[in-house]
Amino acid sequence: MSMKDQDTAKALIVELLKDMNEATTAELIKEAEMLGIKECSDRIPAALAELASEGKISKHVSREKKALIWTLG
Repeated sequence: MSMKDQDTAKALIVELLKDMNEATTAELIKEAEMLGIKECSDRIPAALAELASEGKISKHVSREKKALIWTLG
């Protein structure tokens, strides 16, 4: 995966979270796939980890959804 692909995935996640307010990893992958972004299942999780380490997004565990929930900030 190239650096450009990873940057594109990160930008896509930020835009999706602006629209969705919060989302699970699976929901983000599904939305990206619906937009026609290839290899989403590989790019999205890595991009989420990078964005979280940069402090641009945060995560918490949802017992209701039994998944990590991602939000901006």
